[in-house]
Amino acid sequence: MVTCAAPSYLEKYGTPHTIDELMKSHRAVNFFSNHSLQFMEWKFTVDGNITVIKMPSSILVDNSEAFLSCGLAGLGVLHGLRPPLAPFIASGELTEILTDFPPPPKSISLLYPDRRYLAPKVRVFIDWLYEVFCPDAQL
Repeated sequence: MVTCAAPSYLEKYGTPHTIDELMKSHRAVNFFSNHSLQFMEWKFTVDGNITVIKMPSSILVDNSEAFLSCGLAGLGVLHGLRPPLAPFIASGELTEILTDFPPPPKSISLLYPDRRYLAPKVRVFIDWLYEVFCPDAQL
């Protein structure tokens, strides 16, 4: 997970340096679940403990393309998965913020029917997924 915003948003509203400042002075592009109709909580590591907040929204979306587009347009702060946001951070279209308060790692699970008869396509997919989410890890 990563917390970031467009440079245009940060120029207009300033860069938050604490979780409290983020909650009081900023608005989010929040992602909500179609199933529960709840928007996602934001989690940060503060002094070794996990802090959970619900950010005030400037807009709610249920689609990852809309989420990214709203963030790039400067409509609010984003808190999302690092792999899809990383290219935009690298290009400068988004700026990572609150790096002193990293989100806790997010678990990913992959289910498949039987390990003894693992189809080659499934093995390739597992390896690709591992590369995407754990690029620095060694097998």
